[in-house]
Amino acid sequence: MTVEIEGGAFKPYDQFILFGDSITQRGCNQELGFAFHAALQESYSRRLDVVNRGLAGYTTAHAIKVFENCIPPPHVATVRLMTIFFGANDACVSGHNQHVPVAQYKENLSSIIQHPATVAQNPRIILITPPPINEYQLEEFDAAKDTPHPSRTASSARLYAVTAHEVGSTLNVPVVDLWSAFMKLTGWREGQPLIGSRAAPNNETFAGLFTDGLHLSPAGNRIVYDEIIKVIEANWPDQTPHILPMVFPSWVEAPK
Repeated sequence: MTVEIEGGAFKPYDQFILFGDSITQRGCNQELGFAFHAALQESYSRRLDVVNRGLAGYTTAHAIKVFENCIPPPHVATVRLMTIFFGANDACVSGHNQHVPVAQYKENLSSIIQHPATVAQNPRIILITPPPINEYQLEEFDAAKDTPHPSRTASSARLYAVTAHEVGSTLNVPVVDLWSAFMKLTGWREGQPLIGSRAAPNNETFAGLFTDGLHLSPAGNRIVYDEIIKVIEANWPDQTPHILPMVFPSWVEAPK
């Protein structure tokens, strides 16, 4: 692969855009020890630019309004891959200023996927469900932010995750079912009290996936990274990091 030149200027590397809320924004924080954006950038180094468009506090209602400014037009750069990762804020309890009703959340996700700016780029889209939350940890998080308690519930997080999955199925968009991936790690089974809720004991394995019951620890970030790579391998094996050629050749092959 060679870098295209238009009007004497180098066109940037093709992009892998991560569009989401604070969980995405924090995905480049290497102080955590492992962050999924940083890991993707390392994996795609010299192949794609992994661009973080995580916007802390944003819901899908906010996202629609800024989306056109978060994805470049095709003449500026080519977006090869894109994740859409919202719902953790939409799922706040009714009456909370970040709450987005589930029907509107569903419509908003669909609108982002079908947005003219998305269609113009025609990227390979990965929809990521919101993860579960841990009500035990969130008590301290909400108290520190002086947020009316509770801001979120485990059952609501599940509802929005199911809804995101439905959108992916309807629009034929591959889905990272992050909610199920987290719950599987705990051994939870359908019909049991929901891990993360007050109806079940606090689970140490589950709690280890979060820093505060909402945002992800290195272990949680590792799951996000692994699940994204699995979806890419399953749907577009030619786009996996070890298959994609480097934009510039290695120094051994580079012209002297």
